Amino acid sequence: MSEKRTIDDVVKKDREYWTAIMDDALIDALLHQHHLGNRNGSVFTTHAYDNIVKELQEKFEKPIDKQKVKNRIKTIKYNWSDCYDVFKNGLSGFAWSPITKMWSAEPEVWESLIQAKPKAKELKNKPIPNYDKLVELYGKDRATGEQSETASEMRQR
Repeated sequence: MSEKRTIDDVVKKDREYWTAIMDDALIDALLHQHHLGNRNGSVFTTHAYDNIVKELQEKFEKPIDKQKVKNRIKTIKYNWSDCYDVFKNGLSGFAWSPITKMWSAEPEVWESLIQAKPKAKELKNKPIPNYDKLVELYGKDRATGEQSETASEMRQR
């Protein structure tokens, strides 16, 4: 008797699961390509992606392609950006620990921040791997809303 295969089985079979070690290697590869100058503004070049894919394939012997790399970068940036947006201007009373990979402060300082920015509550006990590397890669690319204007403001100017 043959087993029935569902669409979920096919999707799960083609899905690539990224480990923390793979994320570390990806971020290190991105940083290396950044330092080599294989980035135009905030966009990595095709050559950079080719190099990254080749490096990851050799290191992990998995079928990693450019699209999987780009998708993983989006996920990493999304998860990192919440933390960066809370702490981007350096908050008084907080210190980044490269050992624990967490922001630390006295409990009353945390409570004050959580009241002002509720998203900070989930960051209190959550390590953010590669935070400092991601700041170097993407910190300047974050939109702040400063110097933005509406279409009517532009027309008046």
